[in-house]
Amino acid sequence: MKQITVYIKQDQLPAVKEALADAEIYHFTVMPVLGTASNAEQRTFRGVEQRVTLFKRMRMELILKDSSVELAIEAISKGAMNSGGFGRIFVTDIVDAVKIWTGERGDRAL
Repeated sequence: MKQITVYIKQDQLPAVKEALADAEIYHFTVMPVLGTASNAEQRTFRGVEQRVTLFKRMRMELILKDSSVELAIEAISKGAMNSGGFGRIFVTDIVDAVKIWTGERGDRAL
């Protein structure tokens, strides 16, 4: 099993979700996060000039069987490229998973 963690801009989320649905991957978690960027921006808020160093991003997490990882990466990349090209994908190993209701473990818990 693998965990895929994706960081994208908010406006890319619909395209990435659609690409995942096209790949028949429907289960994931999405949460808003703040992240830094290499370039800060100057913005005016209520007449006061401010230096902005944290930007709104979306974090997606997917836990998948090893056989589905490449398909998911391709779908996420396609959706992100079609909506601006911004983002990062990280893949990490998952040691075990347990479905609380049934007690199933490993891939069967997914």
